[in-house]
This record gives sequence, structure tokens and C-alpha cells, in this order.
Amino acid sequence: MMLDKQELHQVRDYVVRTLPDLLREDPEIATTIEGILAQHFPRRDEFARLLDELQLLREQMEQRLTLLREDMDRRFEQMEQRFEQMDRRFEQMEQRFILLSETMEQRFGQTDRTLLAVRRDAARLQHSHEMILERMDHQESWLNFVTGNLRSEKGKTLEDMFATALRYGLKNPDITPDKIRLRQELVDAEGRVFKTGFETEVDLIAEDSRLIVFEVKATAKSSDVDFFALKVDLAAAQNPDKSVEGVFISLAASPAVQQRCAHYGLALLG
Repeated sequence: MMLDKQELHQVRDYVVRTLPDLLREDPEIATTIEGILAQHFPRRDEFARLLDELQLLREQMEQRLTLLREDMDRRFEQMEQRFEQMDRRFEQMEQRFILLSETMEQRFGQTDRTLLAVRRDAARLQHSHEMILERMDHQESWLNFVTGNLRSEKGKTLEDMFATALRYGLKNPDITPDKIRLRQELVDAEGRVFKTGFETEVDLIAEDSRLIVFEVKATAKSSDVDFFALKVDLAAAQNPDKSVEGVFISLAASPAVQQRCAHYGLALLG
């Protein structure tokens, strides 16, 4: 029989009045109540242990972030040194170009054959200059892509910027924006890899009969690789008519991350 609200208040008041006497008369009741409370609320020592574990986890994360920042600083210093070297090369090339132009003027009265050879040299020099600039742009795009520092540029979509970076990182000049598929829904309707109905997202490069599943992590853990490998397996199971590859992209990946990628047969770029 269900008690009404007034009866419940009466029962509660009765328990509050009699409970102290019951605890004094029968200590086992206190033990029983303590056990019930322990099932729903952590004890003081357990709560202190949880705080200690959280503090240790925070310290470990701060150490990893410090190491990552130091590694990033070293890499940027190396990039700056390379840019300085390129600047010096450009200055040398400009001097050679000026000298070549002066030589062309001096030899203007020579035969057409000699003049044509000089013009070809100048064209090759100019082409080399443009190629170096293009390569530097691609390196910068890749670095921004890996560190998550992509900035919107007028007239460019996210697919455009991803394609530019991936062409350089994967050394595949055929990657174009129309082949990039970002945030594609992936549902395990049959429970092949995850639980039935599990939903997630993947980023893809679609090339005819080939799919490249890729994921970018500025800071990666072994568990990130494990989860990514499962997504690659599900994509492969749902596309039996295609060749499916997995590419995990992370700057300064730890040895543990490298080992997990090798274990699953995933390509690792950084």
C-alpha cells in the first residue's frame, strides 16, 4: 500500500526521533547505514585518493605540453634557419640574374643563337626561383595543417587548404579539393566494429577505387591511434570494393604513438 505525503512525513519524523536511540542500543544498525552510504558516496580517504590521481594526471599533462612546446620551438627555429638560408640563396640568385641581364645587354649585338641561349638560361633561373617559392608555400601550409593553425583565406575553402597541405605531406600531386571529404558520418549499423548503431565521423580522400582515411592530432595519445584504427576498419568493412588506407598525422609523435601506428599498419606523418 502506497503512503500519502502526510504519512511519509510522519514516518520520516518518527525515524529521525528514534534513530539516535536505535544506534545506541544496536551498533550493527550504524554499520548497516554506513555501508549504504558508502555505496552512494565516496569515503573521505577515497575522495582524497581521487584528488591525488587528478593532480598527478594534471602534472603529467603539463609535462607533456612543456615537452611539446619545446619541440615546437626547436622546429620553428630550424624553419627560421632554413628560411634565412633561402633568403641568402635568393640574394645570390638575384645577383646572378642582374649579372646575366648585364651580360645579355653586352652581347645584344651577337648572333641570334647566342642571345637565345642567354634567354633560355634566364628562363630556367626564373623557373627555379618560382619553384623554390612554391615549395616554401607548401611547407608552410603543411606546418599550419599539422599544428591546426589553418587560417581562412579569401576565395579558399577548407577543402582547398587541406588539399594543398596533403599534396605536400603525402607527396601526391593528384590530390584536389573535390577529392577531400571532411566530417563524413560513419555509422556501425550492424555492429561490425563498434556497438550496433555507434556513430562517429571521418575525414577522407576519395580517389576512384581508393579511400584514404586521415586524422590530424596536434597532440596524440595511444588511445587516439586505437580509436582511429577502429574507424579505418569500419570504413574498410563498409567499402569492400575499395582499397582503404589509414594515415595518422601528428607532430612530434611519442614512441608509444609510433608503435601503435606500426601495430595497426597505419601510415604516420608529422
